[in-house]
Amino acid sequence: MQSYTVESYGEAISPVFDAVNDDPAEVARIVAFLRGYAGAGPVLEPGIGTGRIGVPLAESGVEVYGVEISRPMVEQLRAKPGASLVTVEIGDMAEVGFGRQFSLIYLAQGTFGALLTAEQQGGYLEYARKQLTDDGLLVVETMEIDDSRFSHDQHVTTSLLDVGHVVLTAAMREPDTQLMSIQNVLLTAHGIQLYPVKFRYHAAPELDGMAAEAGLRLVDRFSDWEKAGYTPGDLRHISVYGPS
Repeated sequence: MQSYTVESYGEAISPVFDAVNDDPAEVARIVAFLRGYAGAGPVLEPGIGTGRIGVPLAESGVEVYGVEISRPMVEQLRAKPGASLVTVEIGDMAEVGFGRQFSLIYLAQGTFGALLTAEQQGGYLEYARKQLTDDGLLVVETMEIDDSRFSHDQHVTTSLLDVGHVVLTAAMREPDTQLMSIQNVLLTAHGIQLYPVKFRYHAAPELDGMAAEAGLRLVDRFSDWEKAGYTPGDLRHISVYGPS
């Protein structure tokens, strides 16, 4: 997707993001996990989006800051009850600062992958390290790709299917750069809607290597937000890093 920009995802998905990710039980698990590591706060969420996690986390009693590059996503956040509890800045998460340090920084879903080069990802980890308190922690959620789904570095799948609509997902990967381009296509009787996303994928060993170069060490790793044990090769992992 040559015309994809950092704003493309938020501009397309913001009106339906919360509906697509409507899983209160999962949000409760994420909030409980983060509260267990946050201490007294404050907490920072780069790529806070619509505040799906940030707002309930703030409502749990910890001070929450967020950075989001998509103005439409922030508009969705600010329209929510409890939004006033979250301090949000619109901008690049690798550049925006709040002039303070955090007990916890967390990147959920595909936020870290939105940095599209290894240099950007490594640079952000260095920036995050500088924003942590001496005993602060960084949490990164990662979804690795399933090689078995690809033929000639591409695949098309049916993501949702109902009487009135179907969602097709077309994906292409570039192994040399570890870039994945995905177009989610919603087909209904009323027309077609497109929801593009592009990210750089990585495996756990590469993430650990970049973290080590940034002055971070692995503290914990789980396969989900309920702290299920991680096995090398698991496609999903939540990694917790602390200062080296």
